[in-house]
Amino acid sequence: MLEQIYRANRTVMLQKALSILSDQQLAEDAVHDAFIRIARHIGRLKSMPSDERHYLCLTIVKNVALNMLRDRREIVALPETLQAVSRETNLNMDITTAINSLDEGHRNVVLLRLRYGFNTAETARLLGIKQGTVRSRLNRARAFLREALK
Repeated sequence: MLEQIYRANRTVMLQKALSILSDQQLAEDAVHDAFIRIARHIGRLKSMPSDERHYLCLTIVKNVALNMLRDRREIVALPETLQAVSRETNLNMDITTAINSLDEGHRNVVLLRLRYGFNTAETARLLGIKQGTVRSRLNRARAFLREALK
């Protein structure tokens, strides 16, 4: 069963980990660690429909990759859209500095939503907060960044 799950999901899991970590070796490590977690709970996965298993595999590898990123305290590249905004408006403050000046709760929401492209529900689930809190933090962070980047 684990081998079937591996064959069916490895490629997409590797792509998801690579999109988060931007490093092939780290992404492969994340997929490996994710499959170790999956193997621990293989009994539960046997009874799941394949689409739910697929979603669960992606969620596990996202969490593993984000934990690796957090553990390594890597500096995250900014989303292209934010970089374009900063070039167009002659901002006084570097956008990286502005994002880093946010408190951890707001910064995590900004990075997950804008950098990694997680939707509101996924961001809420990853951070263990309500979807309304994600939306609120994102709006407050955007307002702060607009002011800081004038």
